[in-house]
Amino acid sequence: MNKPLEGTGFYRVLVAIETDATRFYGTHASRPKLLGASDSEQMLAHIATDLKALLPEISKCSLIAAGALFDQTQILRPSYPAFRALEAVSTNDNPEKFKPGLVSIGVRDGEMPSSELQPLPDIPLGLLQLLPVVVQGPAELVSELGQSMEYRFIEEGQVSAHSASWLETAFGISVNHARFMTLTDLNAMLRLQLDHFGFLPLWELLDAALSGSAGPVSACTAKGQEFSWEDGAVHTLFETFDSWASQGGGARVSAERQALAAGYGDWTREIRQYLTTLRAHGLDVRFHLAGDDVPLEGTFLKEQSTSAPGTGDSTITEHSYGELGTIAVTVRNDNHVENYYPLRPRGLNDIQGHIRTHVPGVHSVAFPGTILYDEKTRKLVPDAGNFSARH
Repeated sequence: MNKPLEGTGFYRVLVAIETDATRFYGTHASRPKLLGASDSEQMLAHIATDLKALLPEISKCSLIAAGALFDQTQILRPSYPAFRALEAVSTNDNPEKFKPGLVSIGVRDGEMPSSELQPLPDIPLGLLQLLPVVVQGPAELVSELGQSMEYRFIEEGQVSAHSASWLETAFGISVNHARFMTLTDLNAMLRLQLDHFGFLPLWELLDAALSGSAGPVSACTAKGQEFSWEDGAVHTLFETFDSWASQGGGARVSAERQALAAGYGDWTREIRQYLTTLRAHGLDVRFHLAGDDVPLEGTFLKEQSTSAPGTGDSTITEHSYGELGTIAVTVRNDNHVENYYPLRPRGLNDIQGHIRTHVPGVHSVAFPGTILYDEKTRKLVPDAGNFSARH
């Protein structure tokens, strides 16, 4: 016979709201409202009513929620900080004295009492907005309810029209569809999304981080880039153009007709896509150079080039590729050439500040609109004002 579970337990669920994401952008952009104490109480009462209609036994449990909506990148983070913050509110953990109730958390002066429950302002919002809810109750009952929710939410988890209408008005959003979802459902949906767009290796890294795996867990992208989850971070190799074109993934690519520029542009596009998504989910990403176990520090990388500058070369050449913008910056500094690569979003600004401080004289700046390189040496070169001869 299985020993009964003791104490109180938690189960993590969500209200998933499919909304009109165009409201979050443009001239009259507005994000979902944060709810005060009174509205948060009403919100949780609506949610409780719908859950009790589906699972009557949940009336023997408490529900904990905050009056805020979150993007899935803030919910799906290692250790699930939003859920942990909700669980930390409860002090009702003695099963003998446990009394079910509704515990709502509202904003005061525009701020949630916990930073983990404050929607991050710099996250680009998508069409799916999530309201995390914690179910607390006697451990054995919560376990049974959890199993029921895993099966029943898929078919029967739609939020009532009355509750959906209230949520629409309270949060100031449009509600196209609203349903209850478990974390298992949300993880499965994200996996399907990433697989559909060809980023299944990205899910393998996220899954390892979310599950608390110590690693190492390795994943290889479509372009052959290796990522590894271990020691609480994602590790990957950073290749400068010169390294990539000569010894890395571009070593077998023809140097003619800008083929190397296109290849390195594709490599940069893929790695930026991975970086953006991983960091949006709160994962630390650490770059390494080939043969070096020490992670790169700072927001940009400086590479001393073996190319010799010409007398007519621009002081600063910003190499770019299509929608990617600037990929690298080549600087003619006295009698040598330096290449700079942004490693983080603010890296380009920091590169420009470094150049102003460390490269003396009047600077001529070139924006060739592509990646300039010498076909023979397969290395980046400054703009000489004669693109046809140097590309």
